[in-house]
Amino acid sequence: MKKISKKTWINAVLAILFFLPLYWTIATSLKGKTEIYQTPPSLFPSSPTLENYIKIFTLDNGLYLGYLVNSFVITAVTILAVVLVSVLAGYGFSKLQLKGKKLLMACILAAIMIPFQALLNPLYSIMSRLHLLNTIPSMVLIYTTFQSPFCIYMMKNSFDMIPDSLLESARLDGAGAFSVFGRICLPLTWSSVATIAVYSAYTTWNDYLIALVFANSNSIKTFNVGLTNLAIGQYGTDWGLLTSSSIIGLTPILILFIFLQKYFIKGMLSGALK
Repeated sequence: MKKISKKTWINAVLAILFFLPLYWTIATSLKGKTEIYQTPPSLFPSSPTLENYIKIFTLDNGLYLGYLVNSFVITAVTILAVVLVSVLAGYGFSKLQLKGKKLLMACILAAIMIPFQALLNPLYSIMSRLHLLNTIPSMVLIYTTFQSPFCIYMMKNSFDMIPDSLLESARLDGAGAFSVFGRICLPLTWSSVATIAVYSAYTTWNDYLIALVFANSNSIKTFNVGLTNLAIGQYGTDWGLLTSSSIIGLTPILILFIFLQKYFIKGMLSGALK
């Protein structure tokens, strides 16, 4: 029998330690209220129940279900906007002859260094004057604006890795500008496109500050803000509801990353590093 190395044991112990908080959250969400507060706490639910998951969707006439739908809509539209802007801009900066593109790229890189908190007050004033507060378009616009600089830089590096000779050969064969972009460049950068899509989804879905400041109305409030209200609201600290809603909020991004992790890792290595 092959002896297990010391490094393997260390990795196994670390994996268990990192997994324990997630397990405890899942276990708590499957317990009834009496079992949650019993002393000493039980490691495994004695009578697993989905009561907390059902309650979060029916609470306050489905208010938190509406928050979840808002998060899905805002995240999906933001992903489409970020991918569209980043792919087109990245291709333009990499493969097209544009005047002043180096200066523009420098401005985009500089934008990455500006923290959102420094622009919070003027941005709120602008959105208020444009009558865009408490609207989904304003949320999508803000998320797209602050996520695009990094994604544009990443897509530019990804397009830079495509040899210009390949594009010249396609043009000599009669391919037009749209054919070169859509049939040659875009298929070769799918991993980077998947990476910025995951990045945008993760950043938008997990955001709290922007959603708290620019979405005060219940009609567009996101799930994360609603989760905070649930934790400190009229229900007190209901750990069953809080843990079940946390698992619900975690699941979409976890599923997305599981299915796209291969492309995400490949895209990070090929697009973010040059």
